[in-house]
Amino acid sequence: MCTLIALHACHPAVPLAVAANRDEWLARPSAGFAVRRAAGRVILAPSDLRAGGTWLGLNDAGVFVGLTNRPGPLDESRRSRGLLVMSLLGAGSAAEAADELARLPEAAYNGFNLFVADRKEAAVAVYEDTVAVTECAPGVHVVGNADPNDRTVAKVRRNLEAATRVAEGPPDEWLERLSTICRAHEGEPPYGATCVHADGYGTRSSTLLRLGGDGGGELRHAAGAPCETEYKDLSAFLGALRIGAAEPEARLAEIR
Repeated sequence: MCTLIALHACHPAVPLAVAANRDEWLARPSAGFAVRRAAGRVILAPSDLRAGGTWLGLNDAGVFVGLTNRPGPLDESRRSRGLLVMSLLGAGSAAEAADELARLPEAAYNGFNLFVADRKEAAVAVYEDTVAVTECAPGVHVVGNADPNDRTVAKVRRNLEAATRVAEGPPDEWLERLSTICRAHEGEPPYGATCVHADGYGTRSSTLLRLGGDGGGELRHAAGAPCETEYKDLSAFLGALRIGAAEPEARLAEIR
């Protein structure tokens, strides 16, 4: 996943909204959103069928985790970054996940950026053989393949500015307006755009998530490039997840 836009604590009615485009090789196999288990918790996440794990997800404690890859040589002997996301989805809070990130061993993963949040807190981690974890202030954050919120990168700067305008508008319009950002082709081709189209590579899917201050939420997902693929409403999965309520087995039984 190459672009993640987060509106953290921008409005009391919506403590968290996320828009995320996953850019990947078109031939890499994956599975869509499903309710799964991770580290003893029930989670809602897609799945990477090649290396295992996932690039984003939400758990039954209301913890969201999203990861983007940093550029650089790949060491195939290192642990899958997607499995790290699964591990962090076992956390009971964003603060707990951030603590786990801060304890990561050196040279265990290839480089990544990672955003973690719940309805109260958020943090971003940068990992390049060693990890640096930073608490996120309330506001708009853009996590891509470069340093988070790095305005010297045109794509990051453009998305920060566009998402800030979204955050200044009515919260009930946020996801629709964020979807417009996710569809954008502005920027130097092919990788400078938010919606990427390249030879054998591009934006494979796009996810929109809103967590309400009242415990409700909304989830939309486009299982393809969002400029060509309709977002489907998957909010019923959030109801099945029932954040903070019921026993895991009961929740799983409801969606089988």
